[in-house]
Amino acid sequence: MMRLTTSVLCLFAFLCVATVPVTAALPPEVKEELSALSKELRTVTSLLRKKEVNEARALVKKATDRFEELKIDKGERDRTLSSFLTALKRATNQLPVSFEQQVAPILKDKCLNCHGGDNPRANLSLETFDAIRRSSQTKPVIVPRAPVRSLLYARISTQNAQLRMPKNKPAMDAADSELIGRWISQGAIYDGTDVTAAIGSSKPADSMESKKVIEEVKVVMADGSETVSFQKDIAPWMVNVCMRCHTGDNARNGYRVTTFEDILRDGETGSTILPGDPDGSYIVDLVLRQDPRKMPVGNQVRLKRSQAKALETWIKEGAHFDGKDPKAPIRSLVPTAAELAAQALTSMPIQEFEQRRRDQAVSLWKQVNPREASQSVETKDLIVFGNIAQSRLQEFADIGQAQVTALATKYKFNQAPWRGRLIVFATKSRFGYEEFNTVLMNNRRTPRGVSGHVFVTTNVETAYIAMHDLGDSVNDDTLAAKPLLKSLIAQAFLVRNGQSIPDWLRQGFGIIESGEESESPYLKQIPLVARTAVASISNPATLFDNGTFAPSEVDAVGYLMTRFLIKRGGMKKLIQLIDQLPNSRNTGQAVQATYGTSPANLGRLFLQSGG
Repeated sequence: MMRLTTSVLCLFAFLCVATVPVTAALPPEVKEELSALSKELRTVTSLLRKKEVNEARALVKKATDRFEELKIDKGERDRTLSSFLTALKRATNQLPVSFEQQVAPILKDKCLNCHGGDNPRANLSLETFDAIRRSSQTKPVIVPRAPVRSLLYARISTQNAQLRMPKNKPAMDAADSELIGRWISQGAIYDGTDVTAAIGSSKPADSMESKKVIEEVKVVMADGSETVSFQKDIAPWMVNVCMRCHTGDNARNGYRVTTFEDILRDGETGSTILPGDPDGSYIVDLVLRQDPRKMPVGNQVRLKRSQAKALETWIKEGAHFDGKDPKAPIRSLVPTAAELAAQALTSMPIQEFEQRRRDQAVSLWKQVNPREASQSVETKDLIVFGNIAQSRLQEFADIGQAQVTALATKYKFNQAPWRGRLIVFATKSRFGYEEFNTVLMNNRRTPRGVSGHVFVTTNVETAYIAMHDLGDSVNDDTLAAKPLLKSLIAQAFLVRNGQSIPDWLRQGFGIIESGEESESPYLKQIPLVARTAVASISNPATLFDNGTFAPSEVDAVGYLMTRFLIKRGGMKKLIQLIDQLPNSRNTGQAVQATYGTSPANLGRLFLQSGG
C-alpha cells in the first residue's frame, strides 16, 4: 500500500500559525497549475466510491509533491492557493487510514515504552488491538468515529503539557496525531487478521483498496412508534439553519446535511449522530449542551431550544427516517410556502372550499370592475357571476351546466371537474371583459376576436372563465355567446387540474366541443385565417410549440390541427396525447410518443392536408 509521508498533513499547519507579511502575487502559470491540481483533487471522492483507492492516493501524493517543489512562501495570501490547500486537506482526510500500516508504527515508536510489556502504565496496554479496545479508563481509549471522545487522541493532541502523551517527551508530530484522529473518525477499523497479535505485525486481512471507503450508513425506517418525526420536526429547521454551512463542496468540518444518509455520516470531528445515543452525538452537544451553544455559528438564524430538544429525542428514539428516499435531498422533504398553501387547500372541507370560491368571485370582480354591481347564479358545478341580467345569467348557468354534464359523460369523468365549482364571469361590455386581461393577466391589449379566456391553477386554487356576452347573433370574427361559453367550459374541463396544455390544442378542443355548426360564418373563415398564419412556417415541427401563433390566430390554427389529429387517430388518440403531456419534456416529445412519428413529419402532413 502506498503510504503518504507525514509532510502531507504538515502542509496545513502553517494555515493556523503563519504571520509573515504578504508576499508578491503568485505568477499566473503557478495559479493555473494550482487550479488544475485542485480540480483533480475534487475527483478523489468519486474514485473512493469506485474503490479506486490507489488512484486516489496517487492524486493526493502528486499534488503534495508538486506543492513542495513549487516552494511557495507560507505567508502568501492568494485565493487560488487557499482553494488548493482546502481541496488537498479534504482529499487527504478522505483517504482511508490503515491501522496496521500507518497507525501501529506511530504507537510502537511513541507509546509502547510506557504502555507495553507486562506492567503497562495506568493499566493501559497498547501492545495488541485487542488490549487497546479492552482497556478500561475514565474515558474510553477509542470511540469509533469520535476522536474528541477518545482518550488516546485527547492525550496526544492536548496543549496541556502535564496531560499530554508521551509523558515528559516532546509532543507527537501534528501530522501523526492528526493521522490517528482520522483513523478514529473513519471508524477505528482494524485491518489485520489477528487482534491478539502485536500491533503492526499482522498482515492486513483485506487491503484497504478493497474496502468501501465512503461509509454506507444504516438507515432505519420509522415504524410509527416515534414521538418525533424527522420529516416534520427535524428536516425543516435543518434546511433553513444547517444548510447555510453544511452543504456543497465546502461543507464546514466535512459534515453535510444534503441527504438523510449524509446526516448519518460523520464529519471530521467524529460521531455527529449516534442513533440511540444522544450523549454520544456531537451535534446534540453543539446545539443543546454547550453554554453558549456553538451551533449555528455567527449571527445566523437561532435554533430554538424546543427544536434542539426534539433533535435529542429523535436521536434517542433511534434517528429513524419517515421519508421515502434517504438518498434524496432533504429539501424535497420540506414543503415550500406554496406547497403548504396547496396542502391546506387540499385538506380544506368542501363546504369551506365552496365558500372560499364564492368569496373569490366577489373579490376578483371588485378588482376588475369595482364600480359595476353584480349578481350570481349557482349550479352543481358553476358559479355564474356578472353584471348582465339575472335571466341571462340563469340561461348561461343552464347551458354551462348541461355542457359540464355532457363532457363528464362523454369522457367518463365521475368526479366534480373543479373543486368548489368553476366561476363564469360574464360582462355586458367588451371593456369590462378586457379589464380581466389588463388587471388580472397584466395584458395591456386584448386582440380583436378574443372575447373569452380560461384561468385554472394547480390544485384549483383559482378557477374561472371570463367572457364578454356578445349576444346570440352570428358573426365572422368570433363565436356567439352561447357556443363561446360551451367552448370555454370545454377548455376549462381540459385543464381542470391546472395541467399545462398548448393553447392551440386547448382552444381547438374547445371549438370542436362548442357545438358550432360547420356552416357557420365563423367556422367558414377559419381556413383563410389559418392559411395566412402558417404561410411563414419553415419548420413544421414548430406547429406544435406553444407561442408559435399570435393570440388572434390560435383559435383558427388550433381548430384545424385538432381536427386533423382526430381524423388521424380518433378522439381516443387525442386524449392519449393530452395524458402524455405531463410526462414529456415538451409537446413534440408527447406527439412522437402518441402518434409514433416525429412532430416535423406530422406537421408536414398537416400542412399538406390543407387542414
